Amino acid sequence: MRVLRVRLQHFRGFADMAVLPAEHAVVMGEPRAGRTDLIVGLRRVLDPRSTVAKPNLLDVHRPLLPPDDEDGPGMLTEVEVTLVDLDTAVEQDLEDRLELIDPQTGLPADKDGSDAAVMGLQLCYRLRYDPETETCEHWVEYPKSGVRAPRAERELVSAIVLDRNEPLRLRAAGVFRQLVASVDEADLLATLATLNADMAAATEKLAVSSGVRKTIEEVLEAGAGRLLEMTGADPADDIGFVAEDGSISAILRTLQPTLTLDDAGALPLTAHGSTTTGVLAAAEAIVSAASPGAIVVGDDFGDDLDAASAEYLAVRLRRNSGQVWLSTRRPEVVRAFPPEEVIRLTRSHGHCRHRQLPATTDRKARAARRQLQPLLLPAMTARTVALLEGSHDLEGYTAVADRRLRRSDIAPPAAYGVRMVAAVSGDGGKDQLPKLARLAGELGFHVRVVLDNDKPGSDAALVTELEGLAEQVVRLPERTAIERVLVHGVELPRLRTAFTRVVTEHTLGIDVSAISDADLEAEIIDALKKKSGLHQPFIEALPKGRMPPLAIEVLDALSRPPTPTALVEVDLP
Repeated sequence: MRVLRVRLQHFRGFADMAVLPAEHAVVMGEPRAGRTDLIVGLRRVLDPRSTVAKPNLLDVHRPLLPPDDEDGPGMLTEVEVTLVDLDTAVEQDLEDRLELIDPQTGLPADKDGSDAAVMGLQLCYRLRYDPETETCEHWVEYPKSGVRAPRAERELVSAIVLDRNEPLRLRAAGVFRQLVASVDEADLLATLATLNADMAAATEKLAVSSGVRKTIEEVLEAGAGRLLEMTGADPADDIGFVAEDGSISAILRTLQPTLTLDDAGALPLTAHGSTTTGVLAAAEAIVSAASPGAIVVGDDFGDDLDAASAEYLAVRLRRNSGQVWLSTRRPEVVRAFPPEEVIRLTRSHGHCRHRQLPATTDRKARAARRQLQPLLLPAMTARTVALLEGSHDLEGYTAVADRRLRRSDIAPPAAYGVRMVAAVSGDGGKDQLPKLARLAGELGFHVRVVLDNDKPGSDAALVTELEGLAEQVVRLPERTAIERVLVHGVELPRLRTAFTRVVTEHTLGIDVSAISDADLEAEIIDALKKKSGLHQPFIEALPKGRMPPLAIEVLDALSRPPTPTALVEVDLP
């Protein structure tokens, strides 16, 4: 079973959006773009318990719509899900509810498309809110007939929801308890009965131990026995001990697992840290999701895991489930999915939207998508990406931005939702910029580009192409690359002090005192280019004072709203 289409109408942050996932779906996006809302919407339809509790008024899209007429309420809040590839037994049980579905649109097939149609099921969660009385009701129905779906029928197509429960807990309704019961419930019940009897025997021995017995007698003799009318021959016999309410459930609630992970021996799970708990909880979820054809829904997957564990467990979950819907902030989780399964949510002009990469056999497009994991995944939660030519550019601008923040409390581009990204890992990559800009645009990023200008007149075609792909192209002055950006306009004494420190600390073998003032800037630029990237150490070595003006102008341009014209020319100070 899998979700072919989900439509959210006036649900939370979504005015109207339809998503057709690939085989699986991993959801990322900008802050407040609806990552959690999408997962909650799926839960409203696919979790049979969703309509047991009171409706959540936060599910109603704001601002509220006006009434359809003078007496009627506004448009309903809806989440509609189309399911296909149902299990044979489920199809038989729900035979009267099934309909022909167009596999391309996820909607009921028309007569012309009936030959390619597949059997499927549509379910819709609906919430009606009356603002005048501040009352609401919600239910799940079959759109085909308008009949409300009974709980028993919803159970047949329910998803497995990954909640953040404590792992390895035997208390009632826990995931681990359910898994144990599914393996051998009879043995579990017999074992719990034995535990209950053993606990009763142990507490009975506790009550008759000499110290406990004598203390009970002293308490009763101090007046409690008379006031409570405990007048038997030996009232101490009438006092015993049980765990909380006396049930085996009370005992199980207090039990927690222990792990022996090193020489410290067996320690409670809480003593091993949050990552250990997260790993066990995720693995427990993977086991519970191993039913053939199961749909698994989880929000913020990997938040409590380290990078390697997040990626590995996401791979296992995707492999073991019929279909996975995971939202995440972790790029490592997304690595477990091919690019076509990534759903990126964006927020623009107050509206939530989504972007997906279609399946493609185009070699150039596939080659460009290889840049997704190393370059764009770390920026997936940003609104804007600023594409730089290479790693030296990224190091240099980041160093200036960090130092301005520390010394002058001036916010970097990241504070404005702009993530700087190097187009390639080497010294430069102008040729890669259009490919990366196009890919970022397809994923819904606002795209900006910072372009060197070390060979004036040679990049006219590139600039024109980038202007069509990016909202802003920041071009440096003629004969200027990142090294000149970090040096030009800085006072000579500060340049000399910083260069001397870098030469000394990195044993460059340069006699700085022998360099004239006229040649100092050129010598520093040459050293930064040839000495394996000393851009960040050079910025940190600068004495207190104004930061490189060209770098400041570039960072400020990236932090401001885009200009009416895409091309922004940076001038020499």
